[in-house]
Amino acid sequence: MQLLRTQTAFLLLISLICFSCKQEAPDATENHLGEIHFQPSGKDEAQPHFQRGLLLLHSFEYDDAKKAFLEAQAADPDMAMAFWGEAMTYNHPLWRRQKLEDGRAALQKLAETPEARQAKTGSELEADLMAAADILYGEGEKVVRDSAYAGRMEELHRKYPGNHEVAAFYALSLLGAVPVGRDYEVYGQGAQIAKGILEENPNHPGALHYMIHAYDDPEHAAMAIKAANSYSKVAPDAAHALHMPSHIYVAMGMWDEVVSANIASYGASVKRMERLGLDNDARSYHAFSWLMYGHLQKDQLEAAGDILRKMVQYTEELPSVSARSYLISMKGNYLVESGDWKGAFKDIQVDVSDLSIVDQGIQQVVEGMKAFRQQDKEKLEGLIRELEDKRQAASLQISDRGTPLCSAAPTGNYKANQLDIDQVRVMELQLRSLYARLLEKPEMAEQLIAEAADLEATLDYSYGPPVIVMPSFELYGEWLLEQERPEEAIAQFDRSLDRGPRRVRALRGKLLAAKQLSDEKTVNEIKTILEEITNGTDETYL
Repeated sequence: MQLLRTQTAFLLLISLICFSCKQEAPDATENHLGEIHFQPSGKDEAQPHFQRGLLLLHSFEYDDAKKAFLEAQAADPDMAMAFWGEAMTYNHPLWRRQKLEDGRAALQKLAETPEARQAKTGSELEADLMAAADILYGEGEKVVRDSAYAGRMEELHRKYPGNHEVAAFYALSLLGAVPVGRDYEVYGQGAQIAKGILEENPNHPGALHYMIHAYDDPEHAAMAIKAANSYSKVAPDAAHALHMPSHIYVAMGMWDEVVSANIASYGASVKRMERLGLDNDARSYHAFSWLMYGHLQKDQLEAAGDILRKMVQYTEELPSVSARSYLISMKGNYLVESGDWKGAFKDIQVDVSDLSIVDQGIQQVVEGMKAFRQQDKEKLEGLIRELEDKRQAASLQISDRGTPLCSAAPTGNYKANQLDIDQVRVMELQLRSLYARLLEKPEMAEQLIAEAADLEATLDYSYGPPVIVMPSFELYGEWLLEQERPEEAIAQFDRSLDRGPRRVRALRGKLLAAKQLSDEKTVNEIKTILEEITNGTDETYL
C-alpha cells in the first residue's frame, strides 16, 4: 500500500511538471480562449487586444483581461468599448466583489459623464452597453445596483435578441443579482439563455462557463456535463476554464475527472506565475484545494498530504489572506476525510484572526474535534464559548452579499451573511454535541447533532470541498452506529450522499451500517462503488 501511495504522489508531481513544460506563453494573435463574434468600433490594430480581453473576461481571468483592454486602449484611445471592457474587469459578480472606484475611474478615463461616454461609442448597441455599465458603477448599495443592472440587461436582451454577448452578460447578471445562496429558478433562467447561445456557437466561453455555474449542484449537474467536458477544450489558455468542469464533476462524484481537471488548472496557474514573475498568490489555491479533495476521495492520502505540505510552505512564504483562508479549509478537509488525527497535520498553525467568521469556525471545529478525541472537556467547552461569541458578534453585522462562487480572489475577510452565520451555527451545534458525549449525556448529544443536521439540510448546496468540513449527517450517522442503530444511520449517510454524491466517507459509513444489518446486497453494491472510486486502495475510515 505504501508503494501505491508513493507511486501516486510521484505521478502527481510528474503530471504537474509535464503540464507546466508543455504550456507556452499565449500568443496575442492566436488565442485558445474560445470563440466570440463581436467587433466594436475602432482601429484594426486594437481589435485583437479587445477580442482577447473579452474572451478572458468570460473566463474570469480578470487581471489578464484588464491588461488586454489596456493594450486595446493604447492602440486606439478612441475605442470606447476598450474602456467599457476594462471597467467590466473590476466587477466580479459570482465572487460577490466589485472594485467600485477602479470601475468608475476606468469609465471616467473615456469621458466624465455617462452622456459623454455614450456619445463616444460607435453604435447604438455600444451606447446601450456603456449605459448598462454606468448602472453597475452608479450610486447605491451593490445589491441594488446588481439588480438594476440585471434589469437593464434583460431589456437589452429583448432589444438585441440575436446578440450573443448581450445574452451572455445578461445570463451572468442574473446569477450575480442573487444576493445570497442559490435561487434555482433564476439560475435555471440563466442556464437557458446560455443554452441558446451554445446552440448557435458551441465554443462561446461565457455560455459554457455560466451554464456550469447555473447547474452547479447534484440535482442539475448532469444537465451541464456536456458544457463541462467542452469548456476546458474550448479555452485551454484560461486556467479557470481548466478548473470549472470540476464543479460538475464534484457534483456528480466523478473523482478521476476532478483530479485531472485541477492538475491542469493548477499547473496552468503556476506556469503563468512563473512567466509573469508573480508571487505565490498567483497560484490557483482554489484548484489546489479541489485537487487535494479529489485525491482524498480516491484515498490517495500521500498525494493529498504532499499538497497540504506544499500549501503550508506557500503560506509561510507569503501569509496572505487568500493563502491562510485556503490553508485552514484544506487542513480541515484533510483531517476529516483522511481520519488522520494523530499525525503532524493536526498541529498546522494558521492565523485566522483577520479571516472570515466561516474560516474562524473551521478553526474552532478542528480544535474542538482534537479536544474531543483527547477527552479534554475544559478545552472543548472554551472553544464552544469562543465560537458562540464570534458568531453572535458577526450576526450583528450581517451583509446581504452571498458567499463567493468559485473565487480565485482572497476569500478571507468579508462581512458575514446569513448563510455564513447558519454554517457557523451548524459547526457550533456539532461541538456542543461532542461536548455532551464527553459529559455522557447521550440524549442531549443526539438532540444537538440532529438539530445540526436539520439546519445543514436547509442550507444551499455547498459546491466543492465541504465548507462545513464534517458534514453533520455523517457525524450523526457515526453516532448512530455507535448506538447500534444502523437503519437510522443509513438514513443519515444517504442524506450526506444526496448532497455529496459518491463521497467516500459517507459510503463507508453506509457500508458499516449495512454490515450491521447483514444486508449483503447493499454491502456488495457499496463495495463495488468504492472499488471503482479508489481503484482498490483501502484507507482507515474512522
